[in-house]
Amino acid sequence: MILAAAENEVIGRDNDLPWHLPDDLRRFKAVTSGHVAVLGRRTYESIVKRLGRPLPGRISVVVSRTPKPGHDTVVYQPTLDAALSVARAIEAFAGRDEVFVLGGAQIYVEALPSVDRVYLTRVHREVDGDAAMPAGWLDGFKETAAEHHGTHSYLTYER
Repeated sequence: MILAAAENEVIGRDNDLPWHLPDDLRRFKAVTSGHVAVLGRRTYESIVKRLGRPLPGRISVVVSRTPKPGHDTVVYQPTLDAALSVARAIEAFAGRDEVFVLGGAQIYVEALPSVDRVYLTRVHREVDGDAAMPAGWLDGFKETAAEHHGTHSYLTYER
């Protein structure tokens, strides 16, 4: 799982990020490129709106009951379990072993029980938003790496 969250656990506002951190976007690209990404329909649509296309260099498995064919790097699955199964199979076929859950909030919460690593960008302020992670969502994880950058930190948690 990879995400950015403010001190008050807010991760989004109006289907977008409530901050602009260019180095975090570069890190996101570096960490996830070449891997399979699992994401909800609204998150996928917000990425396409921002970039004008699906995430380059990744296969996106979108959780949606209403597939919209048109991109050869996008696969639709009706449930998160099905999406994770397909993503793991694609990743294994390519000889890799790390699938990334990219959100949104509902997908993150539903995926948490099957996640063994979290790449978290902790934004060092509280922000207003309409999407947030629940209190205690990192319970059961241990911080294994930290890199501090003033306004935010890159933290890795593992079970």
